[in-house]
Amino acid sequence: MAENGFHDYKCPNCGGPLAFRGDLNKMVCEYCDSQFDMSEFSQDTQVKEEVTDWQQSSTQKMDGAGMKEYVCNTCAAVLVAEETTGATECPYCGNPLVIKDTFEGINLPDGIIPFAVDKAKAQEALQNFYKGKKLIPDSFIDKNRIDNINGLYVPFWLFDCDTDGDCFYRATKEREYDKGNEVWKEIQDYAVTRSAKMRFEKVPADGSKEMKDAYMDSLEPFDYSKITDYNPAYMSGYVANKYDEDANAVKERVDGRIRSTAKQKIRDTVKGYSSVNATAENINIRDGRVRYCMLPVWMLSTQWNGQVYSFAMNGQSGKVVGDLPIDSGKSTKLFITSALITAVIAALILYFILGGDAITFIAAIVIGVIGGWISLSSAKAAMVAAEKTQADHFLVDNSFALSRQEDRYTGTRHEFVRKRESNNK
Repeated sequence: MAENGFHDYKCPNCGGPLAFRGDLNKMVCEYCDSQFDMSEFSQDTQVKEEVTDWQQSSTQKMDGAGMKEYVCNTCAAVLVAEETTGATECPYCGNPLVIKDTFEGINLPDGIIPFAVDKAKAQEALQNFYKGKKLIPDSFIDKNRIDNINGLYVPFWLFDCDTDGDCFYRATKEREYDKGNEVWKEIQDYAVTRSAKMRFEKVPADGSKEMKDAYMDSLEPFDYSKITDYNPAYMSGYVANKYDEDANAVKERVDGRIRSTAKQKIRDTVKGYSSVNATAENINIRDGRVRYCMLPVWMLSTQWNGQVYSFAMNGQSGKVVGDLPIDSGKSTKLFITSALITAVIAALILYFILGGDAITFIAAIVIGVIGGWISLSSAKAAMVAAEKTQADHFLVDNSFALSRQEDRYTGTRHEFVRKRESNNK
């Protein structure tokens, strides 16, 4: 057994290969089913040095003994696995992998979340993922077969930081009143100021160019309380993706999510106004710390109508994400059906309110079209993965605190709204 690298673990009872079983959190012999606690392999764990301030956490390298490095000539993905792992197809694009002659070490991660979902459950979860998708073609489900499935440890950067913000708003309180046969509006103007502090922890960003950001964002959240020290035994039977984007390369995307959430949280404290418009929002990120971790992802690929469809599954929770084909006929049918139902309901309501004139008919049609569009848009959104723009899942509980709260009245103005209709015809 080589030290501090990927290893060919052998069963001490029968000599067969050992593989990590996430559902048992143990190493299991593939031949005699003997089970061994992970603590028996803890001597392989390397000690980590703590690094802070948005820096790459790990500079120590994994030993290349007992490992193979693979490269995909189609999408350029670089993967690392044990010599005994039969990695022949790229988990990203499904094309053949080529073994490189040399191994170039990858940085030792600060932590790892082991797989908790096995391959059989991953395949079952993909079939369940198709259910309830209103626009998926019937033939996709009937003729779809899984061509490739790989357990992959994906490199992630996890960001911790303290955040403070100063936000300024123009707000109004409005009321309408009668002035003769006219309707006027009284508008009270306010200058609103809010300052707050909050903390974010483990905001993730994957470090792989080949992995779709939308897929990785949609797999959230992982249970980071399950992060454990890196142990090469966890890699047994799986493939590791070498990161090709360092923390600096993904920091801007993480900063954007943090700032967006901070602005929204501060905005949520401005209440009791008719309108609120931000004039300036200054969000500062400080005391940052970044860690490099490996997270478990099952990559599955299928073929339909000559096209490859790739899916990703959270190897801890079993959540599946991916982009599905959309049936144009089902889309049209859903839009028309939803529009008709919405229009009929709207027509009945408007009839009792406004009567049965042409305006009622036109308004019902417009409302029906809007209802059909909303229904179709919602169904389409369920068919694709989407990048996250918020980091609210990673806001530390009870860390939000207002440090300044000021609502200053600046004046009152009056605006004409409309003429009031006369009751005399």
